[in-house]
Amino acid sequence: MKQYVERMIREKEDLEGKIKKAEKALENRPFDMTDIGADLLKEQVKAMEQYLFVLCQRIKYESGGMA
Repeated sequence: MKQYVERMIREKEDLEGKIKKAEKALENRPFDMTDIGADLLKEQVKAMEQYLFVLCQRIKYESGGMA
């Protein structure tokens, strides 16, 4: 496997972990998290999920999975 694909796979795994942590923080909001802070974190999660989608598509393409 090409090295840059391996790096993308590691990045994907790291990103998935960050998304899970952020979602957990939204489910169990710390006492000091404001509504604005929660709204911003929700937007950040959406952006990370979109990035994850594109990253997965790139991995699939570079691995020969799509034309």
